[in-house]
Amino acid sequence: AEEIRESLLPLRLKGQIKLHWSDEDESRRRKIVSTIAELTPMTAVVTHISQPQKKTEHFRRKCLETIYYELCGMGIHQLTCESRTESQNKKDIAHLLTLRRRKLVLPQFDISHCRGGDDPLLWIPDVFLGAINARHKGVTEHYEALKDFVVYDAATEGSLLNSERP
Repeated sequence: AEEIRESLLPLRLKGQIKLHWSDEDESRRRKIVSTIAELTPMTAVVTHISQPQKKTEHFRRKCLETIYYELCGMGIHQLTCESRTESQNKKDIAHLLTLRRRKLVLPQFDISHCRGGDDPLLWIPDVFLGAINARHKGVTEHYEALKDFVVYDAATEGSLLNSERP
């Protein structure tokens, strides 16, 4: 992990706290994707496709529930999520505790939160999500360069099919 962090740090521009896909132009996106593809990260992806709406926390929780379950099945018991607001982070933890009580995740599975600028590894999911969204908009090159590093790719229950995507 430390080697990957060191490889990602030079991608940050002067004054930039972290990489964020939507802030990058196409040439930077290509460079970022190329760098990540050289690192051969193993990535699990869970998406939820719905009609556009303002309230997305429910869908985020459904994605997290799915990824927690799948990571447990892979023998992974610790996940670091990008920190959001303190109240949102607390809701993530409360959600995990509920899933543990319902025995939907193993008791030893745990999450922590970290600011995106404090750990370059958190940039990787943002890049994958950006590449996936770009693919749905017809720009496939980024996802094509990364797809071989996806070890799990699924949509949540209730997600629209790709053909129904808005």
